[in-house]
Amino acid sequence: MHRRAFLLLASASLVAAPALAAAKKPVPAPAPASAKPEDVVRNLYARLDAEAYDYMTNRKLAQRYFTASTVKLIDKVDAKSKKLQEPGIDYDPLIDGQDGEVKGLAVTVESATADRATVVAAFTSFDEKLRVTFDMQLEKGAWRVEDIRGREGSSLKAVAADYLKD
Repeated sequence: MHRRAFLLLASASLVAAPALAAAKKPVPAPAPASAKPEDVVRNLYARLDAEAYDYMTNRKLAQRYFTASTVKLIDKVDAKSKKLQEPGIDYDPLIDGQDGEVKGLAVTVESATADRATVVAAFTSFDEKLRVTFDMQLEKGAWRVEDIRGREGSSLKAVAADYLKD
């Protein structure tokens, strides 16, 4: 009896496993150095959609996506966070919150010069229209995020700096 139940469960697992594996979206590669500012932002959201939340925690990825000064700030927050065993940046700047979803993403360049750009990601999260602004900078031949600003004046760099003050 137990053997039959085990075989039935094992068979069900074999049938369900491919379906579960197929349900998860593949994680896109990081945006190439040749990517335009808006493509870097789209790539970040594509990674978020694939449930790859490592753009700040993986140092190599952080160095690809962020300017050197922003990476340095993130590193300081990370060090303090580990020491105190508490989250330093306790929200996802891409969704301007702890929980959210991204539906109907539209990415546009609001302004641009030869080495700076402002890119806006507009989307709906739980029936609320959101707008997240990316301050981009051309650094070492690639567009990188200098800061991410959300509603009510929130900013990744401001949140990080505030955390480091304490």
